[in-house]
Amino acid sequence: MMRKSSLLPVVCLLLAAACSGPGPGGERLNVLLVTLDTTRADHLGCYGYPLPTSPNLDRLAADGILFDLAISTSGITPISHASIFTGMNPDRHGLRVFYGEAGHYLDPAHPTLATILKSRSFRTGAFISAYPASERFGLHHGFDTFSTGVSDEVMTGDPRLRPPKDGYWMDRRTASAQRRADATTDEALAWLDQPADGGNPFLLWVHYFDPHDPSLVPPEEINSKFGADSRTPDALLKIYDPEIFFMDSQFGRLISRLKETGQYDNTLIVVVGDHGQGLGDHNWFPHRLLYQEQIRVPLIVRLPGAYQGAKVGALARTTDILPTVLERLGIESPEAVQGLNLEPILAGTSREQRVGMAEALNTLDAHAPAGLPPHQQDLLFMAMDRKWKLIHHVNQPGNDELYNL
Repeated sequence: MMRKSSLLPVVCLLLAAACSGPGPGGERLNVLLVTLDTTRADHLGCYGYPLPTSPNLDRLAADGILFDLAISTSGITPISHASIFTGMNPDRHGLRVFYGEAGHYLDPAHPTLATILKSRSFRTGAFISAYPASERFGLHHGFDTFSTGVSDEVMTGDPRLRPPKDGYWMDRRTASAQRRADATTDEALAWLDQPADGGNPFLLWVHYFDPHDPSLVPPEEINSKFGADSRTPDALLKIYDPEIFFMDSQFGRLISRLKETGQYDNTLIVVVGDHGQGLGDHNWFPHRLLYQEQIRVPLIVRLPGAYQGAKVGALARTTDILPTVLERLGIESPEAVQGLNLEPILAGTSREQRVGMAEALNTLDAHAPAGLPPHQQDLLFMAMDRKWKLIHHVNQPGNDELYNL
């Protein structure tokens, strides 16, 4: 007879397998997370944009769930990604500024989607398009493979990327630390093609950066399709839509590969923006602030076999992604998670009053004063529900902004 102590490892393995959630055919679900850097929801066709910028994302939305009012926790890439992976707001997960003596690194003690799934035998891979989503900010925890496409020589040798002894981050605007969506997708597809060890499911994170930066110029035939010319003075605005279109085409390659290999129907897919872009609204072209065009993000979720073609008008937060994925996989969320499962909204059983929270600690950002006018060198906090939105200026309370949405 087998002793009880020798049964324990077997029981643990069975429990781990049971906690990965079955697909339509009883298989354990894979997870594909795609983050779209600097992508405004209102520049995608599935959100009503009149130009054909996103045919592949539109098809996914028709086959999945589109959340019309999804809110990010920040207008800064590493901060918002930390919230996606932990299900926490920045004040809890602690990654709150891009530069600084503290607060620019995700504490490895926080469980993330990657660390949780890795502990349950998922094969984990991440393919990143720019260093703001890199290991420099602690976003690599839990990934077996983590590729930024940036050489170690660049990451350690370029003074614009290296934190000096005082802890301050230097200039982030460098073309040497980013890559176009096609290069990132090439690596992600090569990883997908590798045989899974023991048939274990995968977590694949693909991060696209193209809409963030005009130096990631799409092929000229795409620019001409939208009447864009990267050489003109207004190129920053005109090249935005072609960049989204090119990024979308590379996302389409990921979906095509999943379908070709028979994995599409067994993969939980989440596509989410980390933040938007000003594009001149509120007299501001980049991001960092807390207006709707900067923190309302696209969020499309495909749960295999469920809620196809649904469009949700209720408020969703990027912190809700982690608990939604985990519960679908049959995994309990960590106690510190602040987000909520989105499925009760879809089922019509949600009773929670969801409030979106975001912050911009600009005066704690060592680089911010060089690029921000005085009224935007502030600590900003935002709270909103479906109807009301308040932006609180900590240092200038007389400038608080209340909006009826």
